[in-house]
Amino acid sequence: MIIAVTRPKLKSKDTEELIKNYGFEPFIIPAVEIVPNYDAIEKLDLDKYDWVVLTSSFGAELLKDRIKEVKKIKVACIGEKTKETLEKYGIKVDLVPKKYKAEELAEELKEVAKGRRILIARANIAREVLVEELRKVANIEEVKIYNIAEPRDTEAIEEFYRHLRKGDVYAIIFTSSQNVRNLKKILKDRFSDINKVKVCAIGPITAKTLEKYGIRVDIVPEVYTVEACLKALINN
Repeated sequence: MIIAVTRPKLKSKDTEELIKNYGFEPFIIPAVEIVPNYDAIEKLDLDKYDWVVLTSSFGAELLKDRIKEVKKIKVACIGEKTKETLEKYGIKVDLVPKKYKAEELAEELKEVAKGRRILIARANIAREVLVEELRKVANIEEVKIYNIAEPRDTEAIEEFYRHLRKGDVYAIIFTSSQNVRNLKKILKDRFSDINKVKVCAIGPITAKTLEKYGIRVDIVPEVYTVEACLKALINN
Protein backbone atom coordinates (compact mmCIF):
# COMPACT_ATOMS: atom_id res chain seq x y z
CA MET A 1 0.00 0.00 0.00
CA ILE A 2 1.04 3.59 -0.64
CA ILE A 3 1.86 6.24 1.93
CA ALA A 4 1.89 9.60 0.20
CA VAL A 5 3.78 12.62 1.53
CA THR A 6 3.61 16.21 0.39
CA ARG A 7 7.22 17.07 -0.33
CA PRO A 8 9.11 19.18 -2.90
CA LYS A 9 11.08 17.08 -5.38
CA LEU A 10 14.31 18.54 -3.98
CA LYS A 11 13.64 16.97 -0.57
CA SER A 12 12.07 13.65 -1.54
CA LYS A 13 14.87 11.05 -1.59
CA ASP A 14 15.32 10.59 2.17
CA THR A 15 11.55 10.55 2.68
CA GLU A 16 11.10 7.80 0.10
CA GLU A 17 13.76 5.65 1.76
CA LEU A 18 12.19 6.18 5.17
CA ILE A 19 8.76 5.06 3.99
CA LYS A 20 10.24 1.96 2.33
CA ASN A 21 11.98 1.09 5.61
CA TYR A 22 8.53 1.00 7.25
CA GLY A 23 7.27 -1.47 4.65
CA PHE A 24 5.16 0.88 2.52
CA GLU A 25 5.38 2.15 -1.02
CA PRO A 26 6.22 5.87 -1.05
CA PHE A 27 4.53 8.41 -3.27
CA ILE A 28 5.78 11.99 -3.20
CA ILE A 29 3.21 14.69 -3.90
CA PRO A 30 5.13 17.80 -5.04
CA ALA A 31 2.46 20.29 -4.02
CA VAL A 32 5.03 23.06 -3.59
CA GLU A 33 8.09 24.08 -5.59
CA ILE A 34 11.17 25.51 -3.88
CA VAL A 35 13.15 28.25 -5.65
CA PRO A 36 16.40 29.37 -3.96
CA ASN A 37 17.03 33.11 -3.73
CA TYR A 38 20.77 33.09 -4.47
CA ASP A 39 20.97 36.87 -4.87
CA ALA A 40 19.76 37.41 -1.31
CA ILE A 41 22.14 34.77 0.04
CA GLU A 42 25.10 36.30 -1.79
CA LYS A 43 24.42 39.73 -0.27
CA LEU A 44 24.28 38.48 3.33
CA ASP A 45 26.95 39.71 5.75
CA LEU A 46 26.70 37.24 8.61
CA ASP A 47 29.50 38.94 10.56
CA LYS A 48 27.10 41.64 11.71
CA TYR A 49 24.71 39.22 13.46
CA ASP A 50 24.89 37.54 16.85
CA TRP A 51 22.38 34.82 15.94
CA VAL A 52 21.05 33.22 12.77
CA VAL A 53 17.68 31.44 12.84
CA LEU A 54 16.83 28.69 10.35
CA THR A 55 13.40 27.12 10.10
CA SER A 56 13.96 24.27 7.62
CA SER A 57 16.57 21.76 6.51
CA PHE A 58 16.47 23.27 3.02
CA GLY A 59 17.35 26.67 4.44
CA ALA A 60 20.18 25.03 6.37
CA GLU A 61 21.54 23.51 3.16
CA LEU A 62 21.44 26.90 1.41
CA LEU A 63 23.20 28.79 4.19
CA LYS A 64 25.63 26.20 5.55
CA ASP A 65 28.71 27.48 3.70
CA ARG A 66 28.10 31.09 4.74
CA ILE A 67 27.61 30.10 8.39
CA LYS A 68 30.86 28.11 8.41
CA GLU A 69 32.73 31.26 7.35
CA VAL A 70 31.68 33.05 10.58
CA LYS A 71 33.24 32.05 13.89
CA LYS A 72 31.19 33.88 16.51
CA ILE A 73 27.61 33.56 15.26
CA LYS A 74 25.20 31.37 17.20
CA VAL A 75 22.62 29.18 15.47
CA ALA A 76 19.00 28.46 16.37
CA CYS A 77 16.68 26.25 14.35
CA ILE A 78 13.31 24.57 14.33
CA GLY A 79 13.17 20.79 14.05
CA GLU A 80 15.42 17.80 14.45
CA LYS A 81 15.93 17.47 10.69
CA THR A 82 17.24 21.04 10.43
CA LYS A 83 19.56 20.40 13.36
CA GLU A 84 20.85 17.17 11.80
CA THR A 85 21.52 18.92 8.50
CA LEU A 86 23.60 21.62 10.19
CA GLU A 87 25.52 19.16 12.36
CA LYS A 88 26.26 17.03 9.30
CA TYR A 89 28.35 19.95 8.04
CA GLY A 90 30.07 20.51 11.37
CA ILE A 91 27.93 23.46 12.44
CA LYS A 92 27.11 23.69 16.13
CA VAL A 93 23.43 24.30 16.90
CA ASP A 94 22.98 26.38 20.03
CA LEU A 95 19.20 26.28 20.39
CA VAL A 96 16.38 23.99 19.26
CA PRO A 97 12.97 24.51 20.90
CA LYS A 98 11.40 21.58 22.69
CA LYS A 99 8.37 21.85 20.40
CA TYR A 100 8.98 22.47 16.71
CA LYS A 101 6.92 25.65 16.44
CA ALA A 102 7.82 29.27 15.73
CA GLU A 103 6.12 30.36 18.95
CA GLU A 104 8.29 28.03 21.03
CA LEU A 105 11.48 29.15 19.29
CA ALA A 106 10.59 32.80 19.87
CA GLU A 107 9.99 32.25 23.58
CA GLU A 108 13.25 30.38 24.11
CA LEU A 109 15.29 32.86 22.06
CA LYS A 110 13.89 35.79 24.05
CA GLU A 111 15.63 34.40 27.11
CA VAL A 112 19.12 34.19 25.58
CA ALA A 113 19.18 36.74 22.74
CA LYS A 114 17.72 39.88 24.30
CA GLY A 115 19.19 43.00 22.70
CA ARG A 116 21.13 40.96 20.12
CA ARG A 117 21.17 41.22 16.35
CA ILE A 118 19.30 38.26 14.88
CA LEU A 119 19.03 37.14 11.26
CA ILE A 120 15.96 35.09 10.43
CA ALA A 121 16.65 33.29 7.15
CA ARG A 122 13.63 31.48 5.78
CA ALA A 123 10.97 31.13 3.07
CA ASN A 124 8.89 33.88 1.51
CA ILE A 125 5.59 32.60 2.91
CA ALA A 126 6.63 31.96 6.52
CA ARG A 127 4.34 32.95 9.39
CA GLU A 128 5.05 36.34 10.96
CA VAL A 129 4.83 35.28 14.60
CA LEU A 130 8.57 34.59 14.95
CA VAL A 131 9.58 38.02 13.67
CA GLU A 132 6.86 39.84 15.60
CA GLU A 133 7.71 38.22 18.92
CA LEU A 134 11.49 38.59 18.66
CA ARG A 135 11.25 42.24 17.61
CA LYS A 136 9.93 42.95 21.09
CA VAL A 137 13.34 42.19 22.60
CA ALA A 138 15.97 42.12 19.83
CA ASN A 139 17.21 43.74 16.61
CA ILE A 140 15.71 41.56 13.86
CA GLU A 141 16.42 41.31 10.15
CA GLU A 142 14.46 38.86 8.02
CA VAL A 143 15.82 37.61 4.69
CA LYS A 144 13.87 35.39 2.30
CA ILE A 145 16.53 32.92 1.20
CA TYR A 146 14.10 30.82 -0.85
CA ASN A 147 10.63 31.09 -2.30
CA ILE A 148 7.84 28.52 -2.07
CA ALA A 149 5.65 28.55 -5.15
CA GLU A 150 2.88 26.51 -6.71
CA PRO A 151 4.17 23.56 -8.75
CA ARG A 152 4.36 24.21 -12.47
CA ASP A 153 4.13 20.49 -13.29
CA THR A 154 1.02 18.87 -11.78
CA GLU A 155 1.26 15.44 -13.42
CA ALA A 156 2.49 13.76 -10.23
CA ILE A 157 -0.50 15.20 -8.37
CA GLU A 158 -2.87 13.79 -10.99
CA GLU A 159 -1.11 10.43 -10.71
CA PHE A 160 -1.57 10.51 -6.94
CA TYR A 161 -5.27 11.15 -7.43
CA ARG A 162 -5.56 8.14 -9.75
CA HIS A 163 -4.00 5.95 -7.04
CA LEU A 164 -6.39 7.46 -4.51
CA ARG A 165 -9.44 6.63 -6.63
CA LYS A 166 -8.21 3.07 -7.20
CA GLY A 167 -7.86 2.48 -3.45
CA ASP A 168 -4.08 2.04 -3.53
CA VAL A 169 -3.38 4.72 -0.91
CA TYR A 170 -3.29 3.81 2.78
CA ALA A 171 -2.46 7.25 4.15
CA ILE A 172 -1.28 10.74 3.27
CA ILE A 173 1.06 12.89 5.36
CA PHE A 174 0.79 16.66 5.00
CA THR A 175 3.98 18.50 5.91
CA SER A 176 2.78 22.13 5.80
CA SER A 177 -0.26 24.33 5.40
CA GLN A 178 1.00 25.58 2.04
CA ASN A 179 0.98 22.01 0.72
CA VAL A 180 -2.64 21.75 1.80
CA ARG A 181 -3.63 25.01 0.12
CA ASN A 182 -1.87 24.22 -3.14
CA LEU A 183 -3.26 20.68 -3.35
CA LYS A 184 -6.76 21.99 -2.68
CA LYS A 185 -6.31 24.57 -5.45
CA ILE A 186 -5.13 21.96 -7.96
CA LEU A 187 -7.59 19.17 -7.11
CA LYS A 188 -10.52 21.52 -6.48
CA ASP A 189 -13.68 19.53 -5.60
CA ARG A 190 -11.72 16.27 -5.80
CA PHE A 191 -9.74 17.30 -2.71
CA SER A 192 -12.50 15.95 -0.46
CA ASP A 193 -11.69 12.39 -1.63
CA ILE A 194 -8.68 12.53 0.69
CA ASN A 195 -11.14 11.75 3.48
CA LYS A 196 -11.22 8.17 2.13
CA VAL A 197 -7.76 7.46 3.61
CA LYS A 198 -5.92 8.09 6.87
CA VAL A 199 -4.62 11.63 7.16
CA CYS A 200 -1.62 12.73 9.22
CA ALA A 201 -0.68 16.38 9.73
CA ILE A 202 2.77 17.46 10.86
CA GLY A 203 1.76 19.91 13.54
CA PRO A 204 -1.47 21.52 14.73
CA ILE A 205 -1.28 24.45 12.30
CA THR A 206 -1.30 22.11 9.30
CA ALA A 207 -4.12 20.16 10.95
CA LYS A 208 -6.21 23.31 11.31
CA THR A 209 -5.70 24.14 7.63
CA LEU A 210 -6.85 20.67 6.62
CA GLU A 211 -9.93 20.91 8.83
CA LYS A 212 -10.72 24.32 7.34
CA TYR A 213 -11.01 22.61 3.95
CA GLY A 214 -13.18 19.80 5.29
CA ILE A 215 -10.52 17.12 5.73
CA ARG A 216 -10.65 14.83 8.77
CA VAL A 217 -7.27 14.66 10.50
CA ASP A 218 -6.59 11.28 12.10
CA ILE A 219 -3.11 11.88 13.48
CA VAL A 220 -1.02 14.81 14.70
CA PRO A 221 2.16 13.35 16.23
CA GLU A 222 3.76 14.89 19.30
CA VAL A 223 7.02 15.21 17.37
CA TYR A 224 6.53 17.05 14.09
CA THR A 225 8.40 14.75 11.69
CA VAL A 226 7.51 12.34 8.89
CA GLU A 227 8.96 9.45 10.88
CA ALA A 228 6.75 10.27 13.87
CA CYS A 229 3.76 10.21 11.50
CA LEU A 230 4.79 6.81 10.17
CA LYS A 231 5.12 5.38 13.67
CA ALA A 232 1.72 6.77 14.63
CA LEU A 233 0.10 5.36 11.48
CA ILE A 234 1.45 1.90 12.22
CA ASN A 235 0.26 2.00 15.84
CA ASN A 236 -3.11 3.62 15.10
